[in-house]
Amino acid sequence: MKRLNIGRLLLLLLAVGLPSSPAFDSIPACRLRAGVVSYTDQKNIPAVLRDAIKQKLGYLVPPKGDFDATDVIVTGHIRRLIFIWAQGNRWIIATEHGGFAYNDPILVYEVDPNGRRATLVAERIASPKTVCSTAEELLIQKANAAPHSP
Repeated sequence: MKRLNIGRLLLLLLAVGLPSSPAFDSIPACRLRAGVVSYTDQKNIPAVLRDAIKQKLGYLVPPKGDFDATDVIVTGHIRRLIFIWAQGNRWIIATEHGGFAYNDPILVYEVDPNGRRATLVAERIASPKTVCSTAEELLIQKANAAPHSP
């Protein structure tokens, strides 16, 4: 009988026996609807929106940058930007949230025409396979909030 290589057996068991983690699933590329502008860099968005995002989520690692997708701390950053979409005054911010329970938060902001105020109007949690469809849904939905009084 041949001697079994324990290292190879362990690798095989790990590859076959463990379910895949959503943190390691890739997010498919999204198709943009007509009239939607896509951003991958926060530098090119209104400052008031950039500030609102930072206040809500903290620092976002740029798309495809290294972040801590799992609970193993390597970079110290657990949030990464996927994309930003804009149509009119509606802005969709799709992110990844790493750590123990990986998920993909998507936020919707309305930025007033003067660029003085960014208001969070919706928030959803997606998975890697539903980021595009969830973001598209949120883009076309109207905010159901009652009008604000001054």
